[in-house]
Amino acid sequence: MNGSFRKKSNGSVELRVWLDMPDGSHVQKSFCRRTRALAKAAYEEFLEKGKQTQARRKSVGGWGAEWLERKEKSVKYRTYANYELYFNRYILPMLGKMQLSKLHQADIERMMGNAAHLSKSARHHIFITIDQIMKSAVANGLCSRNPCEGIKVKPDATFKNITVYKPDEIACLLSHLDRPFGVAIAILLYAGLRSEEVMGLRWNDIDQKNRTITIRRVVTRVAKGEFAPMDVTKNERVRVVTYGEQLAAVLADAPKTSIYVVPAKRGGYMTPGSFRRQYDSFFDGLPVRRLSPHKLRHTYATYLIKGGAELRAVQTLLGHSSVKVAEIYTHVDTEDQRRASQKLAY
Repeated sequence: MNGSFRKKSNGSVELRVWLDMPDGSHVQKSFCRRTRALAKAAYEEFLEKGKQTQARRKSVGGWGAEWLERKEKSVKYRTYANYELYFNRYILPMLGKMQLSKLHQADIERMMGNAAHLSKSARHHIFITIDQIMKSAVANGLCSRNPCEGIKVKPDATFKNITVYKPDEIACLLSHLDRPFGVAIAILLYAGLRSEEVMGLRWNDIDQKNRTITIRRVVTRVAKGEFAPMDVTKNERVRVVTYGEQLAAVLADAPKTSIYVVPAKRGGYMTPGSFRRQYDSFFDGLPVRRLSPHKLRHTYATYLIKGGAELRAVQTLLGHSSVKVAEIYTHVDTEDQRRASQKLAY
């Protein structure tokens, strides 16, 4: 033991020792107790806990749990919740007991193979989570390599057509915008906003003269069971969406009872639960399928492209980070294909 005892003025005994820390630093710690024996026992207990922590850190489960604990304090709640979900549900059961230093590419591929039935998005999040855990382990000297390097998450084997509303269904929805919640339906259909963006939209975000909407805020989960407006969008960039005469007319006639364009009943911002309930109520009694709010966004994008809009413009309006994402809206239905095939020139 590289340390020394000294008597303090209050009668207790302090043991000062120099310790080599896992990060390579050399620090002094003190243990104060009533007697030399108790101070030494506290020091030995500290060492034992350190050994247990180091042993726990060597496994994927142990280090992953510690990594998650740090992430909870450094990222948005939604991001942390995703990490926690995919770690506990998919990574921990398969890899949790394995040693970091003995984890191989084949183990990662086996885990990803077991998740093959999940969506591409879910598989992507699983891989991102284990990749971040292993990168952190390498950076902290717990292993020498990241076995995730060189692995690519395979895309969905089959292309799934996006479900959107048909022209007659759209006409029906637009003819009932005078119903409660009609303003939200109009914004979804005429501007393609995400539902969390509609919930956070305020009247001062709308320039009715120039017909633009500035998206700078979303209502999002900030803690378990708690939602609040946050001045950040999904891709962390403010964007401006232009709109036409149809939405301009709806907004001009909309009641302005709150700073929010689509407020909760008491005038504040809506939460996802109240948004969904009012959205569902809008469809009551209508001869139209009740697709999700996001399908209205899909409908907006699909018909923009059918009308001749360029992919780059659609990407900007939707707020996608890449034009590749906007390409999913270039699908055509059977009738489109039939009309196109009849235009064959030979």
